[in-house]
Amino acid sequence: MNGAAAWFPTLMPWAIAFILIAVGIVATANKMRLVCLLGALVLVIDALPQLAGQGSLATAAQSVAVVCVILAVLVTGVMLAERFFAPALPARRAAARAKARELRVSEVKRRRLSGLLRREHRRLETVNEMHRYFELATRNSQITVFYQNADLRYEWIVNPRSALTPSHAIGRTDDVLPEAIRPMVIGHKRRALTTSSTQTFEIEVPGEEERSWFRIDVVPISHNGDEPVGLVCTAIDITRSKRLDMMRTDLSRRLAETLQRFNLALRSERITVFSQDLSLRYTWANSDETQVGSIIGRTDEEILSPQDLDPIVSLKRGVIETKRPASAEIGIGEGVERRWYDLHVEPNLKPDGSVSGITCASIDITHRRRNEEQMRLVMRELTHRTKNLLTVVIAIARQTSNQATTVEAFVPALIARLRALSAAQDLIVADDWAGVNIGDLIRVLVGQFVPPMSDRVTIDGPRLILSPEASQNLGLAIHELAANAMQYGAFANGTGTLAVSWELEGEDEGGRLSLTWVEEGGPAVVEPTTRGFGMTVIERNLSRALGAKVDLSFEASGLTARMTLPLQSVVPIPSPDRIALAQAS
Repeated sequence: MNGAAAWFPTLMPWAIAFILIAVGIVATANKMRLVCLLGALVLVIDALPQLAGQGSLATAAQSVAVVCVILAVLVTGVMLAERFFAPALPARRAAARAKARELRVSEVKRRRLSGLLRREHRRLETVNEMHRYFELATRNSQITVFYQNADLRYEWIVNPRSALTPSHAIGRTDDVLPEAIRPMVIGHKRRALTTSSTQTFEIEVPGEEERSWFRIDVVPISHNGDEPVGLVCTAIDITRSKRLDMMRTDLSRRLAETLQRFNLALRSERITVFSQDLSLRYTWANSDETQVGSIIGRTDEEILSPQDLDPIVSLKRGVIETKRPASAEIGIGEGVERRWYDLHVEPNLKPDGSVSGITCASIDITHRRRNEEQMRLVMRELTHRTKNLLTVVIAIARQTSNQATTVEAFVPALIARLRALSAAQDLIVADDWAGVNIGDLIRVLVGQFVPPMSDRVTIDGPRLILSPEASQNLGLAIHELAANAMQYGAFANGTGTLAVSWELEGEDEGGRLSLTWVEEGGPAVVEPTTRGFGMTVIERNLSRALGAKVDLSFEASGLTARMTLPLQSVVPIPSPDRIALAQAS
């Protein structure tokens, strides 16, 4: 027993080698057979030295014999097993090969399915990421996207608004919308389903505090060109843009009104505002109603005469060079068409400080210049008239003092004559020293004694304008005649009448004015034995100042005076000052 135990470690490799040989015989795979036989060979080679080193030679021989017997038994068993089980080996091997093929096919399918699942998973992640980005984009841009089926029932909503919350709208129709906008929205959606065309419209949604505006795009969805199965709608909140449009419209309206008032103010004050570039070409003007017509696109050289061009261009060029504003009074045109302007010029500066052009404001001061010229002429004429008037006053005072015997007689006579002179001067000044209508002169002077509209006075004759000198001298004569009538003639009682008439005889240098003064119905007239101041004024003064011929007839029925005056001495003389004064007026 102990000897067998001692030999057990030595026989173990041999037993394992035998088992490997058996497995190799039974195995169906060639690789498995090769591995098993190589393993048995290695164990046998390794066990031989151990067997040779055990005990004496006799013992070794016995051991070899035992091993040989065991091997023989094992080989015999293997042969018997191979004989009985060999017929089943091909089938087993075919089944094993078929199973291996199935496993390989299954592995390929598994790998393909795994790859497909990974790709679908990545696609799903991409879709989820895109959906998240889509929600963020619609939320930040205030866009609501939703889907409705052919019955207009909501199935999904992205970035819902207060009226389209999923819990409130999903599964329902457009009855969730406010009643004020519901018919229009449903009408557009039905039209999109019927015509298979996109519908775009805007709606105004009433709110509790303020109103909102949305732009709706309705896109019909169909499969393979069939009838639409639903609608994809986008609702874009355009409230901000609408309010901006309303503000812009309001600002544009108010700006237009302001601009209209501005242009009206400029036109009423005869102010023209315009801009020019560096070549002095007009680029803008508040009005085309200028003295030279339309100026846009033209230059100063094209619209101004050479004599007017230099001072204007020099002023503008100076502003461009110095970059400082400047003003001047300029004249445009010739003769009576010449007009004057107060021109103010300012440079248009770029952000870098360079000049891009000029802006000018032109104020028409022609009326002011003419008024100034008229004032100078009036002052000159007034000085001349004042001197003449003082001379006449002195002469009247001297002649009155010579005829008056007392101060009490002198003062009333002087005042009456000065009043007549003043009345004539009022008529002269009222028409800017241009002349006095002879009919107005007679009515005013006679009216100092008798009411002008009295039926006792008849005044008749053609229209004739007397010069200031003729008005003054003839006015004094008429005053003396009216004063005499008041004291001795037709106005001395309540029944006397006066008829004053005049007519023109001839024209130009040979023309004459014939004036007749006829009194009737007054006290009996007696020709005076002496000539007083009145007669002197009537006879001598008219003859000396106006070249008149005077004929006084003292008949019992009343005084008749006939005065014939050359037209050249009574009509206004076109002197340079008077011409200038008339033009200035």
